[in-house]
Amino acid sequence: MLFSRTPHFPRRGSFCLMFCAILVLFFVPICSSAQSLMQALERINWAKSNKGIPDTNTIVRAFATSGKTLYAAVFGAGVFRSTDNGVTWKAVNKGLKNFDIWSLTVKGTALYAATTKGLFYSTDNAQSWKKSNVAAQVNSVAFMEKAIILGSLDSIMISADNQKTWTVPYRGNKNWFVKSLVTNNGTIIAGTSGGILRSLDGGASWQAANTGFQHPLDVWALVVNSGVIFAATADGVYQSTNNGDTWAATANRENTRSLVVVGGALYAGSIGAVLRSTDNGLSWRVSHEGLPNLNVWAIAVIGKSLFAGTTDGVYEVEEVLAFGGKKIAVGAERTVAEPLLRATALTPTPNDDAHEEPLSKITLEEFPSEKIHSLLNYIFFDENSAYVPLRYKQLSGSKEAKDFLPERLLSRETLEVYYDVLNVIGYRMQQSSKATLTITGCNAQSGFEAQNSEISFRRAQAVQQYLSAVWSVPASRMLIEARDLPEKPSKQGDALGDQENRRVELYATWDILKPIVVTDTLRDASPAVVRLRPQILDTAGVLRWKLTVEQAGKTFRRWAGTGYASLPHYVDWYVSKKQSALPLDTAAIQCVLEVNYKYQSKPVTSRVLTIPVERVTVKEKRLKKANDFTKNRYNLILFDIGSDKLSGVNERIVSSIRNNTVFSSSSTVRVLGFTDAVGADETNLFLSQRRAEGAVQSLNVTPQLVRELIVKGRGEALPMLYENDFPEGRFYCRAVIIEIDTPVKYE
Repeated sequence: MLFSRTPHFPRRGSFCLMFCAILVLFFVPICSSAQSLMQALERINWAKSNKGIPDTNTIVRAFATSGKTLYAAVFGAGVFRSTDNGVTWKAVNKGLKNFDIWSLTVKGTALYAATTKGLFYSTDNAQSWKKSNVAAQVNSVAFMEKAIILGSLDSIMISADNQKTWTVPYRGNKNWFVKSLVTNNGTIIAGTSGGILRSLDGGASWQAANTGFQHPLDVWALVVNSGVIFAATADGVYQSTNNGDTWAATANRENTRSLVVVGGALYAGSIGAVLRSTDNGLSWRVSHEGLPNLNVWAIAVIGKSLFAGTTDGVYEVEEVLAFGGKKIAVGAERTVAEPLLRATALTPTPNDDAHEEPLSKITLEEFPSEKIHSLLNYIFFDENSAYVPLRYKQLSGSKEAKDFLPERLLSRETLEVYYDVLNVIGYRMQQSSKATLTITGCNAQSGFEAQNSEISFRRAQAVQQYLSAVWSVPASRMLIEARDLPEKPSKQGDALGDQENRRVELYATWDILKPIVVTDTLRDASPAVVRLRPQILDTAGVLRWKLTVEQAGKTFRRWAGTGYASLPHYVDWYVSKKQSALPLDTAAIQCVLEVNYKYQSKPVTSRVLTIPVERVTVKEKRLKKANDFTKNRYNLILFDIGSDKLSGVNERIVSSIRNNTVFSSSSTVRVLGFTDAVGADETNLFLSQRRAEGAVQSLNVTPQLVRELIVKGRGEALPMLYENDFPEGRFYCRAVIIEIDTPVKYE
């Protein structure tokens, strides 16, 4: 093992302190007092050196040196310069149009910045920047004689006429980032996410050169030292002494992200450590005290100081004192790198875009609210089955039914309320002793259900039996009918259409099927969306991964996949999507990425990502007379497939809102149209807009009556209103939602 983080080699404590003291006495014999001894001990440990650099989401992706000047590329924030040995930093971004920088390269008096939007260069110590005529993403830069070579997302570009024109001699797999480039005696070596590419003819042609690598791997960095080429990979540092014909593992088997050669010494940046070899990779010394357990993306040496660019900014240590540890022999055991996980906040805009920014906490704010939930009068069945599916809430008997009240269906979304539809109808049939109910069973007329009206009858009978047994509704008040396809069927012979046609339809008077009105407390989360960015650093041998979001032992979301390729660049957690799935209180949210490897007996987990939670209650706001709103949500209007016409029950619902809602001049009214995921995107967007506009017209609300009126069709824009896996989710997506926010006036 390259270095141990077990009790055998403690990073803290008295033994570690004594060990460091011996090193200091060896290197600094003139320390003659306790004070000077402690100062020397501090120089052994890495310390943060970030003054002038942003202190949030600070990924230092690259360094470059020119004399005594040190440059740092902070991904997303641009280039920073230090002229005082890293004590202070200053942003130098004049003319730099893109701050997402992958690498910095010095050639003579010019400094080159490779960014996601092209190549920029400066000839005045970064006082100003100019953009080259390359518009593609650039990850790496190298030079050979009079040519400049660029590594891009899936290609290599070369210019031999001072960047006037470019050739693209290599274009390959779009998943192969060309992450690093070096030249050696006329040979060009490219490190990609799929291994090594090599050109022996000045870049005219390219071939793979991966003989000797033990695993398929990413090549993150390349350097040349005295004719030997070194490659940084997740499997450690490899070397080639024959210009890339073959490769051999060095003693450094750490997951390595960066390499640099200074004064003949080879430095490698690993996970929470920097390693140094002064014998061309034969042996290595390790320095890690004080470094965070994160990627070291870049390394630089200026004078006596050694710098590490990490995901947490710049760290510095005195180079001569840093490496006093044990040498690492060839054949040491490899350590699997800890995966990384970070999070940002997404704030949706009115145009369905999202503004991404640092995430400091999640705020849960309560609002008084009136909600209206429409009732879909269908019960959907599984194929060739007459059993009411378990996703529908079914009470055990009349005793449990006595405690049921529709008005107590609080803190639920409309689809969650729908799953109690049999109990709502049973309760109302009990309350209205003269009401009758027609129960019509249907089938899909395909497969086992073709010409099978018997299955339709048994489905209707199953609903009748439940209402009779649990809610004591007499059979004489329930009329059973059976037919094949519904009167208004979905597309026959289509898998989704067949799902929707396997149903029981319930028909009764308005008092039985009217929407549920609930006076509730609405909780909104800010930000509404948390974007989680998982990263697996050791990509070889990944069996499966799992990302979980938890609070106080309760799991809110879980994502999982098989193999490294299934890991997305990010996943979005829609915090406010379900009231019942909002964080419980003020306990911190904990997010963890867990990875199982083929050659590891136990899973490897990321550090726990902790997100603080703040709660703002209605009571607190009223005591402080703080700004507050009532937020009424009317999730109510359902449409037939492909239709934008308000008819029947929908007309009565809109009329009820129109007659009972006072539109205040200080209110913000949003009328949002939706569709399911079936059909063309453009068609659905147009349909949803017509639905929203039709609802506004029926409501008789105009921009002159309210502070702001927003009428927007969202089609099937993400996130979908409801999951479309089940028929009821698709039906409830064929809807219009009305939201009315009105300021609260205090006495």
